Amino acid sequence: MSVVNRLRRYAVVILAVVLSGCTSQKVDWDYDTERSLTGLTTYRWIEPTQDSQKLGYQFEALMDQRVHNAVDGVLQTRGFQRVDSDKTEVDFLVNYIAGQKTRREERQVTTSFGYGFSPWGLGVSTDSRVQEYEEGSLIIDIIDPETKQVVWRGRSRARIQEDLSPEQRTVRINEAVAKILEGFPRPEK
Repeated sequence: MSVVNRLRRYAVVILAVVLSGCTSQKVDWDYDTERSLTGLTTYRWIEPTQDSQKLGYQFEALMDQRVHNAVDGVLQTRGFQRVDSDKTEVDFLVNYIAGQKTRREERQVTTSFGYGFSPWGLGVSTDSRVQEYEEGSLIIDIIDPETKQVVWRGRSRARIQEDLSPEQRTVRINEAVAKILEGFPRPEK
């Protein structure tokens, strides 16, 4: 196999890996290791406050509706029951935070390569490119109703795509919420 064919195959593999990583979600969880999350059955949403908007969190009515529907769908599928009345006791409270941050990504790009016919004739030229993009994060908190302390938190981060239809936005939110809630409740030791 010639050097050119090997370099082409190598470039195709690298390009496929880079492109597949662009749309992936990063998900992580954190929780109170001293607190048992078994036996939980009922929950209620916490209403957003003005403080969350002051801290730079995004709040939009359509996104709010999508997140609520997605979280309710996942939790109710797992047997949890939503309670809307403030007067009824619940086992846990649910809150979410959505944020947006500008990120910078630096990539080394091979712009050209060549080889000669003598044993010393191989050259590669690379270029460094910096690209800014918007990263969105969705955080779901499970809160103890008595202490008002977070006992479980899940977070998803992904690159924001601006040109999505409303249906595609709903699908992205549903996927993010499902991935986040895969870690709730945490497995008992």
